[in-house]
Amino acid sequence: MIPDTLAIAGAYLEAEGEESDFFYGKTDGNYIAWGVFESPSFKPEERYLPGGVWSFNESKYKTVQNWDETLITETTAYSFYDKSIDDGTPINPRQGITAPMYKDEYILSDIRDHPKANTPYTWDKAPRYDGLPFEAGGLSRLLVAYNRGVPEIKKGIDTVLSALGVAGKVEVLNSTLGRTGARNIETQYVANKLVEWIQELIAAIKGGEAKDLETFAQPSTTTGEGAGMWEAPRGALYHYMKVNNDIIEKYQIIIPSTWNISPRDEKGAQGPMEKAMMGLPVEDLDKPIHAMRAVHSFDPCIACAVHITEPKTGKKFSTVTSPWGVK
Repeated sequence: MIPDTLAIAGAYLEAEGEESDFFYGKTDGNYIAWGVFESPSFKPEERYLPGGVWSFNESKYKTVQNWDETLITETTAYSFYDKSIDDGTPINPRQGITAPMYKDEYILSDIRDHPKANTPYTWDKAPRYDGLPFEAGGLSRLLVAYNRGVPEIKKGIDTVLSALGVAGKVEVLNSTLGRTGARNIETQYVANKLVEWIQELIAAIKGGEAKDLETFAQPSTTTGEGAGMWEAPRGALYHYMKVNNDIIEKYQIIIPSTWNISPRDEKGAQGPMEKAMMGLPVEDLDKPIHAMRAVHSFDPCIACAVHITEPKTGKKFSTVTSPWGVK
């Protein structure tokens, strides 16, 4: 896949230069990853794809930091939730509230009015880390790993950038093509690791170690709470559960797409996908190719819709991708 990635990216750069998708689809440049594939230490920051928080622009995070669950918040300031129960004040998911409510007054006759001030426009909450919007996904995992100094990831990214004539310019990965190409570099890395892990497993079985592995442990208590933070292919996945005498009292989830399709927060800051759409050219209203590529580069876990309107003429175009196809 890497040769294909280089061929496609190179063609865009040659044909379009700085008007290519290598320079479209930028976000605020903040990246979050919980980490995946345990190492012997079982520390999130030492996973084979390590956890961490990193940013191109935020000074506090220009050096990768270990993540801290207490710094995660969600706000429903622009979401379809019951404001009498949840007024949109940012809260940690351990105290999270799920009180959906939709009102007809949220319907706007012209999509150009969105997002009207203080008017909800999505079912999605707005997750923030330390008060900032963060992108999750393959690119986030790679940039955290790159800045953690994972040798294979550094070599993979540096090799691709050199082949494209942008050696050392890691910042170009903050783009539609960067997001897409990162998945291919990651796939190559994981495929190579799988060979190592399978060989280790074979050796463990031959050595008799596998018979001592406990596949399921009975819980020592039926009351308590806890959070799991891991990586799904789409990015950082968070589950929190509180149990009382075997009864689930509270359950909150932040999936990768919640981070990426986040609406504005209480300060008006846009989520990653919204930010990536800003300034994209629409040369043909019926074929908003740059917008489609930008949205698809996040691989959102929703029925994926793109709506375009031309203010001068009032002409509109919509396309929806769902499990049932494209229309």
